[in-house]
Amino acid sequence: MSGFIITLWLLGITILTMVQPVVGPLVYYLITWMHPEQQMYGGLSIRWTLLIAVTSLIGYLFISKERQSPRNALVFFLFLWAFWYLFTAIVNRVDPLEFGLATDFVKLIVMSWVTASVINTRHRIHALIWILVICIGSVSFRSGLITIVAGGGGEIVGPEFLGHTNEYARYVIYTWPFMLYLARHSAHKYVRIGHMVLAATAVFTLIGTNSRGAFVAFGAMCAILWLYGSKKVVTVLLLAAFVGGAYLVLPPARLESFTNRAATIENPEENTSFQLRTESWAFGWDYTLKNPYFGGGPGTFERLHGFAAHSNYFEVLGETGFTGFAIYTIIAVLAFSMVFRIQKKTKGIPDLAWAHDLAFFAMITLVGYFVGGITKNHGMNEYYYMLLGIMMGVETAVNRYLAIAANEKRQGDGAVEMEPIPQAART
Repeated sequence: MSGFIITLWLLGITILTMVQPVVGPLVYYLITWMHPEQQMYGGLSIRWTLLIAVTSLIGYLFISKERQSPRNALVFFLFLWAFWYLFTAIVNRVDPLEFGLATDFVKLIVMSWVTASVINTRHRIHALIWILVICIGSVSFRSGLITIVAGGGGEIVGPEFLGHTNEYARYVIYTWPFMLYLARHSAHKYVRIGHMVLAATAVFTLIGTNSRGAFVAFGAMCAILWLYGSKKVVTVLLLAAFVGGAYLVLPPARLESFTNRAATIENPEENTSFQLRTESWAFGWDYTLKNPYFGGGPGTFERLHGFAAHSNYFEVLGETGFTGFAIYTIIAVLAFSMVFRIQKKTKGIPDLAWAHDLAFFAMITLVGYFVGGITKNHGMNEYYYMLLGIMMGVETAVNRYLAIAANEKRQGDGAVEMEPIPQAART
């Protein structure tokens, strides 16, 4: 019965996205990061994200009058990236399953663009951030509580749709900055406190996953937060209190397990898992040298090496060649340029403080993504491209506000210039 109700709701939402495309990205990412249809019994078993992506695109292109696509280099290179990934699949004649990876990637790029085009006001952007935090934060809150209640014993495993330990940990740390953002920009006191609690339990979830790569990425994110944050002393004191509390609370066996795994970061030659990663990286580099232009297409590592790439950079190299890697690098540079540009435009403007802070926390997520990408193949991961769509929408909102403000200023200046000269001055 519950599955039937969810199915009816999704069918209704699917029709609504054609009339109101703004609903499309909100529901699309709700399903992507929560999958409510998989948590119910019964109902239709179809690819809801693909269906909603198609109806959102149709509604945006042919029905809706609200079309405000960002006109910047990032949009061009995102579509070029999608085309190139699909082209490498065609050139390398991959099997249907791997070709499906290419079409899925095109879908997520299209949804990133639709998101940037319709999620471009403060309220819409906040709605999407809320959905993201609820979907991943609710799961990480439960995992964090389990880690606390169990005294750090056992190992946290994420739900199937968020991956297991390593991938799940990545999604948690990617979302952590947005929990901090909502803790700063929510209207009500208790909501802000709730988001701080979510952010704290997310750290315990990270501890529970025991993911070394995620720990390194999280460390880089904290370093950026401390470096650019305004309350450096408070941040250090909170970190010291957290580490001290964890040391006192965690059982000795858990501490020994954690320190042993952490030690392999300094001594990678003693760790079999790391050696398998280096073998994948070596394979990716050698294969790229032999196929420098097109790579091997989607699924190259699993098909030819039998092991995942375990790196954004070698994944991109092996699957799309140096050409694809150049496009991927340009997109990364444009992404950081965009968040820096938003911060520069909004600095010192109270009405745009939300956009300034959101760009800052998005930068922290980008740092986590690229540092974590050293040991995890997330080159074609949807979270990254969703973030780019959100930030393009933020820049559109900022540019709109600045244009209106500049226009009002010009009109005000013109009114002063046209003011009639007093009679006394004429004589």
